[in-house]
Amino acid sequence: MTKHSQDTEPPADHGPPAAPAPTPASTFVPSAEGGEPACLLHLVCPDCGRLADEPSARSCAHCGGPLPAAGP
Repeated sequence: MTKHSQDTEPPADHGPPAAPAPTPASTFVPSAEGGEPACLLHLVCPDCGRLADEPSARSCAHCGGPLPAAGP
């Protein structure tokens, strides 16, 4: 018996290919001063939403708006 194209089954659809495995996050090594605070909200500009580049910044480098005071 000869197989014809109509006799073959279409390939099974297994959905989209699996996403690649996530890469591990960079390892954070705290400094002797204790590292970054857990909350960086004081570095978010309330005017434009950008994150300040420097932890000691008092104004936004993008729009010039004042940054909130850092918490305790």
